[in-house]
Amino acid sequence: MSEHSDLINSLTLFEKEFQLEKSYLNLQAKEEISYDQAFLMIVRVVEDLLSKDFNGLINVLYRIDVSEEKLKGALALSNDNPTSVIAKMILDRQLQKVALRKKYSS
Repeated sequence: MSEHSDLINSLTLFEKEFQLEKSYLNLQAKEEISYDQAFLMIVRVVEDLLSKDFNGLINVLYRIDVSEEKLKGALALSNDNPTSVIAKMILDRQLQKVALRKKYSS
């Protein structure tokens, strides 16, 4: 499986776990997608949740198993804005899940 399909699978999982409509990220229309593009898609959702439903964001982070300790550490050490840090951790966690599913489905 290529990096592109791993990113698509990660974003599909992201849509499901964040309870977004299947067409929210318009993944079917994407022939190619880079890590940076996937990251920006997640940033937009995180920004929206930070401004409208902070508790919902915290609940989803817990549900998708983003480590609270790692998140606090990353936020403390980073000069990036919190939205970027959270989005990177979400995308990296989703990619880990896709890799584990690939590994154990073979």
